Amino acid sequence: MSATYVKVKTGIPGLDSIISGGLKQGRSIVVSGPPGSGKTTLGLQFLQAGAKDFDEPGVFITLSQNIEEIKNDCKMYGWDFDVLTSKDKILMIDARPFKLTDQSIGKDDSLYRGEQIPFEHLTKLILSSIKRIEAKRIVIDSITVLEMQYSDDFYTRQGLQGLVQALENYGVTSILLSEVIDESHIPPEWFVSSGVIQLRHTRKQDTMERSIQVTKLRGVRHSDHIHPINLGEEGLQVMHPRLTP
Repeated sequence: MSATYVKVKTGIPGLDSIISGGLKQGRSIVVSGPPGSGKTTLGLQFLQAGAKDFDEPGVFITLSQNIEEIKNDCKMYGWDFDVLTSKDKILMIDARPFKLTDQSIGKDDSLYRGEQIPFEHLTKLILSSIKRIEAKRIVIDSITVLEMQYSDDFYTRQGLQGLVQALENYGVTSILLSEVIDESHIPPEWFVSSGVIQLRHTRKQDTMERSIQVTKLRGVRHSDHIHPINLGEEGLQVMHPRLTP
């Protein structure tokens, strides 16, 4: 397997060391896991490190949570996204299909307008955002929200394929967050992406034990082991040695 590719350092302590020094530039990676496993933290840490340490601007697309809440949550890790957004190092976009307006919840017609495939509009929104700040990194939180709007798996996969292809054509390195509870069901984004990283959490006595496993990473040598992760004051950290499955 050739190692002659441009590596994108995640900036997440311990992660780069189990993926040969970084992700392959211009590829889309799915990060899957149940609620509370650390998906959003990993995505935000990837963007924060890129903007602050590697001079790589990034775009964060939220489809599920209020941006101000996200920024406030980041402060517990010492990440000031207000400063990064003011310098055009980070662009944060609220693309939730359903929003609270006038004390009622309604579909945001300004975003989707009844289009057959909402993925198309989201893709245009992301590509315009990339051009705006010359972004090198993208995080979408979460792709599952779009998938829930379809009853036909064909349209879901078609939309995902178009989105991933557009992102990779622009050469940005993308992380698509995916909500997975039932591991017996393989979500469609696993098939169309270049890599899959799984986050898990299990109860161990009175504590929650979190772990990470790189399931697929095309063209990159990586550890197959399940590694423990720690969510501390500075964010997510991949620990060694591996956990026993």
